[in-house]
Amino acid sequence: MSPKRPDGPEALIAPLYLVAILLVATPAMDFATSIIPIRLGDIEWRFASVGLLSGFLLTPLLGVALAMGVAQFGGHLRFQRILAVLNLLVTVAFAILLVFFLLDVLQLQGSVPAESKPAFASAALKALIKHACFIVALAFLAWRGMRVSRWSSPDKRRGPASVIVGA
Repeated sequence: MSPKRPDGPEALIAPLYLVAILLVATPAMDFATSIIPIRLGDIEWRFASVGLLSGFLLTPLLGVALAMGVAQFGGHLRFQRILAVLNLLVTVAFAILLVFFLLDVLQLQGSVPAESKPAFASAALKALIKHACFIVALAFLAWRGMRVSRWSSPDKRRGPASVIVGA
């Protein structure tokens, strides 16, 4: 007796999970290798690293959104709940990181030469906006993921349209 192979749209679930993992892991590895050696005590390194991180956030966010969508499509409620909880934890971690980034910006701005202040302010503002948008999007995914992954019978769950429309 051979195991039943998925056919139809269900056959795409495993490859789409793999794509989601790659969308999260690849930029994470690229970022991690870009900031070595780690110098947490160096305020300039922290500013540069958090600024660099802001450019790496969109692709992993897309991977998380894809994984959440695939989990909803596949009816994987437990996995969707796990993803929602992880999203919430990462949201809190990034909110804390953003507070420390703001403190570093305030501390650094006094030591920036006058001719570099506009570039510094622009870099700080762009990183702040990117991080804030990431936090809002991830929190929204966490909230909606928790709502649609309630431990209920499949006939009581909302369909995928309610996740997008906001019903």
